[in-house]
Amino acid sequence: MKKGIHPEYHEINVTMTNGQTVKMYSSVKKDLVLSTDNLNHSAWTGQRTNVADKGRRAAEFKSKFAGFNF
Repeated sequence: MKKGIHPEYHEINVTMTNGQTVKMYSSVKKDLVLSTDNLNHSAWTGQRTNVADKGRRAAEFKSKFAGFNF
């Protein structure tokens, strides 16, 4: 690697949503506290939070534009 163009890496503590702390290396010089991680994000858990909302939103749209012929 070419010297002088890459950021310096520091050891930091990353706090997960369940309180677990993991040591990692980063160019960020401060510790991180995550609000979302693999423990609660729908991409990893398989849970979709907006599935129940779709029916309600479709019903609202249909009632709002009931007089129009699409």
